[in-house]
Amino acid sequence: MSIGQLPAVIEAPTQGTYHSGVSPEDRAWELLAPALAGRDRVRVSLDRGKNYPARCEQNLRARRPAAPAAVMVYSLAGMASTIFLDLDTNRGGVQAVTKDAERLRTWFGHNGAQWVEDVSPNGGRHLYLPLAEAIPFTEARDFVEALERRFTTIDPSPHRSVASGCCRVPGSTHRTGGVQKLTQVVGEAILAVSERNAPVVWARLWADTTELRTSRNQLEPYVPEEIDSDQLVGLSSQVLRIAREGIYDQARYRSPSEARMAVIAGAVRQGMTVTDVQQKMLTGAWPALAGLYSKYAPGTRSSVLAREWRKAHEFIARSLRRGSGRSTQRNVHRSDTSKNKSQGVHAAPAHKDFLEAWSKARSALEQRLRGSKDKLGLRMMLRALEEASAKTGTREISFGVRAYALATGAHPSTAAAQLQLLTATPGAPIRKISDGRGRDADTYELTLPEVSNVLPGRRRRVHAVRPAFRELGLPAAFVYEELENAQTPLRVAELVQATGLGRSTIHQALETLASWGLARWKSLGWVVGSACLKVCAEVLGVIEAVIRQQALYKKQRARWHAWLESRQHPGLIPEVIEEYPYWLFEPDEEPEDRAQL
Repeated sequence: MSIGQLPAVIEAPTQGTYHSGVSPEDRAWELLAPALAGRDRVRVSLDRGKNYPARCEQNLRARRPAAPAAVMVYSLAGMASTIFLDLDTNRGGVQAVTKDAERLRTWFGHNGAQWVEDVSPNGGRHLYLPLAEAIPFTEARDFVEALERRFTTIDPSPHRSVASGCCRVPGSTHRTGGVQKLTQVVGEAILAVSERNAPVVWARLWADTTELRTSRNQLEPYVPEEIDSDQLVGLSSQVLRIAREGIYDQARYRSPSEARMAVIAGAVRQGMTVTDVQQKMLTGAWPALAGLYSKYAPGTRSSVLAREWRKAHEFIARSLRRGSGRSTQRNVHRSDTSKNKSQGVHAAPAHKDFLEAWSKARSALEQRLRGSKDKLGLRMMLRALEEASAKTGTREISFGVRAYALATGAHPSTAAAQLQLLTATPGAPIRKISDGRGRDADTYELTLPEVSNVLPGRRRRVHAVRPAFRELGLPAAFVYEELENAQTPLRVAELVQATGLGRSTIHQALETLASWGLARWKSLGWVVGSACLKVCAEVLGVIEAVIRQQALYKKQRARWHAWLESRQHPGLIPEVIEEYPYWLFEPDEEPEDRAQL
C-alpha cells in the first residue's frame, strides 16, 4: 500500500457531499481540490500558513480544513496533472500580480486553454491549468521556471520538489484569515477541471516557452566519470534528494537522465537490488526517480532500469579497480527496521536481568516525569540510555552528546542538558562517574536505586526516537509504543493513562499516526496500522536529514580531534573505540520486526 493510498484518519459521518446552504469556499474546496491535486493528500499548516510540514500531511477529504491547507502538486509517480501558477505579491505588489494575471489569461485564451483562477485576500492569485494527460515533473518544473522569466511575479516553488511541492487551492483558508476565492463562477471552474486541457493545447503552450527554457543536452544516460571516495559507502543526501525531490545540480548533471543514473549508481554502491529500487518507487519513497523513468512506456521501464543497473555495476567495478585496491566493503548503516537489541535479545544473562530491573526503575521515574510535554525529551533520553546499555552489554555508557542527539533527535546541547538534569534528579537510576577528557566522553552508570511502586508485568519494548518520529513528533512516538506493546485495542482514555499525555494531545497524535497508516481504529479501540515505519521515514525525508546530521557530526569530530592533536602529544590521549555505536543497527528480515528501530 502506498502512502497516497492510506486509509482516512477517522470515518466521520460528516464526510462526503455537502447539503444546501453550504458556503462558497466549502463548495469550491469539495469540488475542485480533488480535481486539482496531484495525489489525494493535503498538508495542513499549524502556524497560520507560514509552513506546511510533512508531519501535517493527511488524506484529502471533502470537508475543507479550518486551517490553511495545501494540496500536493505531484503524484507518487512523479507526474503533474495540473500546472500551479502562484502569482505572489511579494514579487512586485498587487498591481504587478494583476498585470501578470491579465497577460496569462490572454495567453491561455489565445492558445485555447482552460484554467481555474482564484485570488487571495492579500491580492495574490493562483492560476491552475488542468491537463488531460499527466506530464513528468521535469517538464512541469521547466515550464513554470520558464514562465517565471516572462511573468516575474510567478513563484515556481510549488513545482520545485516532487516530494513536498504543495499549493493552496480555491476555498483554502489564507494566513490572513480569509480564503482563496474563485474569480469565476463555480460552473466554469468545474468545466475546466472536467474537460481539462488536451495534449495539443499543452503542446502549444510548451512550444511557446521554448526560447525561455534553458537549453540542455539530451544525452544518453551515463554514470558520472568520477566517484568521490566518501560516496563509495551508503547513499549521500545529494542522491537521496534527487530520488525524492528531483532537485539536482544542473552544472554537474546536464540532463535528467544523468541525474537518474546518479541515483542508480548510488543504489548499487549501497548494495541494494533492483527490487529494492522498484519498491521505493512504488511505495512513494522515491517519487522523483519514478518520474525520471516516466518518459519510457510503462511496459519498458523495468527493462530500462535493468539495463542501467548493469551499466552502473560495470562502471563501479572499473572505478574500484582504478582506485588501487580501494575497499569494496561498505559501512553498514543499519536499518531502522532492524530488531531492537534494547530488548536484551543478545545480552548476557546477568546483564539481561539487570536491564529488566533497570527498566522497572526507569518506568517508575517516568511516572514522576509525566504531566508535561517538556518532560518528553527526558523520557526519551532514558530510553536511549537503556538501548545503549543493551547494545554495549555494560552498565557504564560512554558516548559523546552527538551520539545521544542522534538517538533522541535533539540538539547536542539539549542532550547534554537532559543528561545533567537526570543525574541531578533524586532517585534517578543513573549517575555520572567520570568527566570527559580529550577524546573521552563523559561516562554514566546505570544504577538500581530503591524503587517503590514499581509497575508490575513483563518487560516492555522501549525505543529512543525512531527516525519517522523525528518528524511526526514525540507524542506520536509514545502513543505508537503503547499500541505496539498492547495485547488488545486501546481507547483514548487508556492511552491517556498509559502515556501521561492529555486527551487533546492523544487525539492529535492518533490523527497523525492514522494519516500515515501507522494506527487504525477497530471496533474496540486503536491498534497498530499496517504501514511500515521505514517507508514513512523515507517519504517524510527523515533519512536524508539523519544522513546530513551524521555527516555534520563526523566533520565536527574530525575538527575536534585535529585540534587536540595539535596541542597535545597523541600518546597522552586515550583512544576510545566505539565498538557498537547504538544508533546504527544490523538489518533484519523478519516481518514482525519491520517497524522496529
